[in-house]
Amino acid sequence: MTENWKQVAWNGVCFKTPAEWEIAQIDSRHLILENETGPVMEVKWGPVRGRFSHKAHLKRLAALHSRSVKSRIAEWYLPPHWQAALSDFETSGFLWQGEAAIGRGAILFCPACRNAALIQFFRYNSSEREKVLSTVLKSYRDHRQDGLMLWSVFDIRVTLPETLKLIKFRFDTGKFELGFAHGRQSTYLHRWAPAAALLGGTDLIGFARKVPEFSEGQPQPLTLDGCDAVAWRIKPESDWQRKMSRLKVNPSFFWYRLWHEEKKNRILGIRSESKYPLDSQLLDQIYTDYESV
Repeated sequence: MTENWKQVAWNGVCFKTPAEWEIAQIDSRHLILENETGPVMEVKWGPVRGRFSHKAHLKRLAALHSRSVKSRIAEWYLPPHWQAALSDFETSGFLWQGEAAIGRGAILFCPACRNAALIQFFRYNSSEREKVLSTVLKSYRDHRQDGLMLWSVFDIRVTLPETLKLIKFRFDTGKFELGFAHGRQSTYLHRWAPAAALLGGTDLIGFARKVPEFSEGQPQPLTLDGCDAVAWRIKPESDWQRKMSRLKVNPSFFWYRLWHEEKKNRILGIRSESKYPLDSQLLDQIYTDYESV
C-alpha cells in the first residue's frame, strides 16, 4: 500500500489520494484524477433539492455513458469495507464495462448537508489496491462544521470562509488563478512559476508592472514572513470621490499583494476589488493561509 498521500480539496469536497495521482480534468464540481497508466478516479458532486433517489441518479449515470456502456451498467452491492468507509453517507453502488474501460463506484448522499456525489474508480481490482480505495473513500468529506472551506489542488493550498463563492478558475502552464465573490467584493488568488525565470533579474515591482492585473498603482516593497513582497492599495481619497465611485460600473477600491517564495520558486499574489471599501482583515487572513506546497 502506498505510503505517500496528499490532500485534494476543491469547492466543498476533500479527500486523500496517493501522491502519484494527479488532477487531469477540473471543473467547478467535477474532478478526474490519473496516474502514469491513465484515469484512476472521477468525482462529481452538487447540492440536492427535494427528495434524493439513488435509482434516479443511477439512471442518469447510465444515460451519460455511451450506448455500449449503458447496456452493461448495473447496480452493485458495495463490499463491507466500502460501506464502512462511507458510513456517514447513504450509499448505493454501480459497476460498468465498456469496450476500452471498466469502472465501479458509489453514489453518495449526505443527509446533513444534502450534497450528493458520484465517486468511481477505473481498473482497480487487486487486494492491495482495494486498501488504497478504502483509504480514499474513508477520507472523503463534503462539508465542515467550522464555516471554513479548504482548497488544495496542484501545488496551492488555502483555507477560506465558506461564504466566498468560486466565480473563476484557470490553470495554465506556469500561471494559476482562482476568483471568489464575497458580497460586493471580488478576490483573486494568483500563482506563477518558475519564479526565477519570470523575474529574470528584476524585482517584484518590475514583475507587477508586466502583469496586467497588477500593473496599476504604486507597489511598496516590504518583507513578509521572511519573503520579499510588495503591497499597495488604490482607493478614492475624498468623500466626494467615494460617493461618486458607487455610481460607477467598475470598482474603485483595490488591494494588492505579491510575494516571492524563493525556496519553492513560486510567486504568489492576491488582488481584491470592489465599488465599496474592502474587508482588509479578511484579506490579511487569506494572505496568512495561502501557500504553495
